[in-house]
Amino acid sequence: MPRQVTRDKPAIPSCGDKGLDFALAQTLFRLSETFGVIPGFAYYDDYDGPNAFAIGTPGLGNPDGTVLYGLRYLKAALQQREYPDVYATSVCAHEFGHIVQYKRRLDLNVGQKTVKRTELHADFLSGFYAGVLKLQRPKYPAAVFAAQEYAVGNFNYSAPNFHGTPDERARAVVRGFETAYRERRSLNEAIEVGVKYVQS
Repeated sequence: MPRQVTRDKPAIPSCGDKGLDFALAQTLFRLSETFGVIPGFAYYDDYDGPNAFAIGTPGLGNPDGTVLYGLRYLKAALQQREYPDVYATSVCAHEFGHIVQYKRRLDLNVGQKTVKRTELHADFLSGFYAGVLKLQRPKYPAAVFAAQEYAVGNFNYSAPNFHGTPDERARAVVRGFETAYRERRSLNEAIEVGVKYVQS
């Protein structure tokens, strides 16, 4: 039975595929280890448009907020011709980036008309995670993370929910990747580099 996380987004505990649930649970464990956060995680019915999101309030018994992954958005990731699992991982990494922001009380939107800085910082942290994976597994297709964010960028500059253009989102991922893979920075260092990056 779904548990309530937000007023209009009941949490669904399984995507309906036990093998996929297990594989994603392993991904979430690695994300938690890398980012030092333990959010709740569940799916939800994203009937109003494919999406995933994070909230700072615990809703599923874990201390560091909650990540909800829309079932339609997950289906779209899994329909990618190449590396569908990596597309799904990149979405989770972006949302875990928001959990890091909540836990560290990073408010990058002060004085801003949109959420762009916060979203690009989450993209940056997603890229950082891709760099960590690439260090562990040299053949890991980390470029998929940038492709995912490029695909969801847009040009709605004046919309309060503007996340960034395709190029801005992909560049943020690449910069985060370089911070982990080439510069070998720690998470704490990467968070600060990311803050400076989105503020510049």
